[in-house]
Amino acid sequence: MQFQVPQFIDIEDKVIGPLTIKQFLYLLVAGVIIFILYKVLNLFATVILAIPILGITIPLAFIKVHGQPFISVLSNFSRFLRKPDFYIWKKPIGKKPTLESVEAENIEIVKKTTEKKGQNKPITKENLQEIGWKVEVEK
Repeated sequence: MQFQVPQFIDIEDKVIGPLTIKQFLYLLVAGVIIFILYKVLNLFATVILAIPILGITIPLAFIKVHGQPFISVLSNFSRFLRKPDFYIWKKPIGKKPTLESVEAENIEIVKKTTEKKGQNKPITKENLQEIGWKVEVEK
């Protein structure tokens, strides 16, 4: 039995002409508010108040920032303004390590690893030169 898998499920349906339901509702609410202002106030005051209303409504309805609707960008921005995230590094509590103690720990680690490998021979200048020559020749 074969089933058809839905494609493009992240795209909203265009219900009213080229508009989605959200876009239509944003524009409808703005239109109703501007109509009420027109009935209550004179034309000049309505135009002055309609400009910021449309300035908010049009981005809410049509603009997406990095694939996110503008309303989520506004909510994230307001959340950041209310409580910004600060990342503070806290020093570990305890003795402050000195250079000598760190070197001593490193020497102990090197001794342990060389003992595990069975390398008890001291490395001399001649051995280092021989290793360097082998590296140069094998290139």
